[in-house]
Amino acid sequence: MKSKKRSIGDFGEDIAAKYLEKKGYQILKRNFLKPYGEIDIICIKDDILTFVEVKTRKNDEFKPASLDVDFNKQERIKKTAQAYIIENDLSEFLISFDVCEVYLEEKTIHYIKNAFGD
Repeated sequence: MKSKKRSIGDFGEDIAAKYLEKKGYQILKRNFLKPYGEIDIICIKDDILTFVEVKTRKNDEFKPASLDVDFNKQERIKKTAQAYIIENDLSEFLISFDVCEVYLEEKTIHYIKNAFGD
């Protein structure tokens, strides 16, 4: 049985995936998992391979959800992205690391392109 936190996270990822598809992104993979990290959504649009970290919260009362994507989290995402790129022979694409904040009470999405990277 899924934890409440995991269920909320999955719900937020579903919302984010639908948002991205409406914006013209093609979803390649969801929940790409390696021992050292996970990427919530991997998608592509206009020859840009995008790795999306989704953060779902009830609201942004205390702080923006994106602040939870700290340096260590970013490093794990980048390492996991590198594995995905190698496994799928996608080195010719430009890359973007984005963060999607989903706020359930407000029913809003805040999408941050190029949120981090080299």
